[in-house]
Amino acid sequence: MNAPKINTAIPERRYHIGAFTAVILGDVESSDGRTYHYILALVPDGEHEPSLYITSEQAEAGRGSEGDTIVRVIAGDGERALGPDARWRDLDAFSEDALAMMQRVMRLTDEEPVRLL
Repeated sequence: MNAPKINTAIPERRYHIGAFTAVILGDVESSDGRTYHYILALVPDGEHEPSLYITSEQAEAGRGSEGDTIVRVIAGDGERALGPDARWRDLDAFSEDALAMMQRVMRLTDEEPVRLL
């Protein structure tokens, strides 16, 4: 998995959904050369490593205009970039969209996320 290389981050929100915990991180500093606004990391219960990441990040050259915000969905050996959409710089908008994407990707549409933090 092409996971974000997080050096430091602050947990902004935490949710429980099905057999998973989703944590949304802000103030992310990474060593992979990307500028992250937020990262949703989905961790299966009883595990330590996320099985899915959804990131809000500044678009790289060639993926949009300079300063554009994209969302990347990273799972297993694949990833997909969506956007650009400036609303993904907002915590509430990113949280809402990322949780909905996560539910579709993980087939958890019958489960309702419960906010813990």
